[in-house]
Amino acid sequence: MKIILLKDIPKLGKKFEIKDVSDGYAKNFLLLRGLAEAATTEKIKSIEARRNALEQEKQTQKENFERQAKQMAAWKLEFFLKVGEDKGVFGAISEKEIAEKLTEKGIAIASEQIKMEKHLKDLGEHIVKIKFSPEIEADLEIVIKPEKEVKTKTDSKSKKSKPAK
Repeated sequence: MKIILLKDIPKLGKKFEIKDVSDGYAKNFLLLRGLAEAATTEKIKSIEARRNALEQEKQTQKENFERQAKQMAAWKLEFFLKVGEDKGVFGAISEKEIAEKLTEKGIAIASEQIKMEKHLKDLGEHIVKIKFSPEIEADLEIVIKPEKEVKTKTDSKSKKSKPAK
């Protein structure tokens, strides 16, 4: 019996594939559980059209990802963090902040697509991986610069003790 798979089924096939299976397996398992439907000529044509549309969409998306990855390779995103007198950095750059900066530049990326082992806390240049899809990845250069010197606690206390006029 010819069937159209409605879901991915391990060892049988992927969604929207047309398969030839035994009548008993189709009627008693696949059709009964809503995993497949009988393949009529109308449904086969409909599935072929849907599959072609999905392939076109995937190809367009892949080309878009490749274009964005090439565009990103030339960028250096700058972030500023506060630095104390002991050269200690206050704060860190996270995936969310990188995603927001990329959105400002016109590339919409989810923070889950940005691959970092840990948040960036050191001044200088860092390379971060952006994973558009399983086969398309880009390296993005991040530069972290000092914002300005942070006053120590003793400096802030001396300012507070001055009388107000």
